[in-house]
Order: sequence, then C-alpha cells, then structure tokens
Amino acid sequence: MEKNNSQHINISGGRVLLSSPLLKDPNFKRSVVLILQKDDSDGHIGLVINHPLDLTLEDICHMPGEAHDMKVYSGGPVDLQRVFWLHTLGELLPGSIEIMPGLYVGGDYETLINAFAAGKHLDGKIRFYLGYSGWSAGQLEKEIDAGAWGVAPQILDPAILIEKRSDEMWTFIARQLGPDYRHWGMLPADPSLN
Repeated sequence: MEKNNSQHINISGGRVLLSSPLLKDPNFKRSVVLILQKDDSDGHIGLVINHPLDLTLEDICHMPGEAHDMKVYSGGPVDLQRVFWLHTLGELLPGSIEIMPGLYVGGDYETLINAFAAGKHLDGKIRFYLGYSGWSAGQLEKEIDAGAWGVAPQILDPAILIEKRSDEMWTFIARQLGPDYRHWGMLPADPSLN
C-alpha cells in the first residue's frame, strides 16, 4: 500500500475516505466511509456508506409507508443495534446535524415516522445504516499514513453519497482521488484473480 501524509489533512466531519483495494479487513473491503465527527477523545466516528445489507427497515423496526421496503446498509462493525440515517432533508428533521453542506445525520425520530406515515416520498433523500465505524485517537491517521485509506477531495454534491448506487460508489470516489490512485480502480475486487 502506498504511503500518504495525513499530517496536512484535517480528518473531520464531512471527509470521505476510500479503502485501499488491498485492505484485508472484511468490514472495510472496497468501502467508502463518511466521517461524521471527531469524538471527545480525538478519535473518529464514521459510516461505511456503500455496503447494503440483506435487510429492509421492516426487518429491523416498524416504519410506515414506503419506509418498510427501504434497504438498510452496514455502517460498520461497532454497535450493531444502533441505527443512523443520512439525509438531505435539513430542517425538515429537527435536531439533524449537518455533516457537510446539504448532508445531515440523525434528526427527530417522531418527525421522520410522521413524514413516512403522511406518504412523503423520501426515497433518494435518506439512507439507513446499522452500526458505525470507529477509530481511537491517532489510529485513523496512522492507517492513512500506512496507505490503508485514500482521502477524497471535498465532495461538491453531497447528495451523491446517498443517491449513487452502492455498487458504483467505490469506483466513483476512486476517480476523485487523482492520478496517484489511478491504479486502485484497475485492481479487481478479489486480488487473487489478478
């Protein structure tokens, strides 16, 4: 894996990471991770945003309207009982936290249920995730320096992070990383096939 220099990169909420195609951890194979925040101990919390599970919202909680058929994604290996939602709804969900301009996490659960019950069409505006990804203080920076992660430039249209097909997301972000990472897109998903 190639080396990066994380000393000059601020890994804060809203940064998007791409796992190296050689990363062996099955939780992060060809993963796109959105960093939600730095925690109180200078660790990082994020969501894998491109790994759909074989679950719908109906399988994990009762939601009315179109919500019961919505796919659920794996946010990471930590706290698999916790559900997160990324969305572009902004103030329509009070209590939402803006991760980057136009992209939010969380918000009032009752308001969300009421929106689905009222028949509001939210598909393409919201995605649900089970679990999250976490790194202790300094851990993520070390992994970036070791070449396990590429750090994407600023995403100009954050809606693509919840609208883009999950099977296309890793390749799409890999193209954003620039010429130093061009070879990442040429490696097969299973390196043993190379």
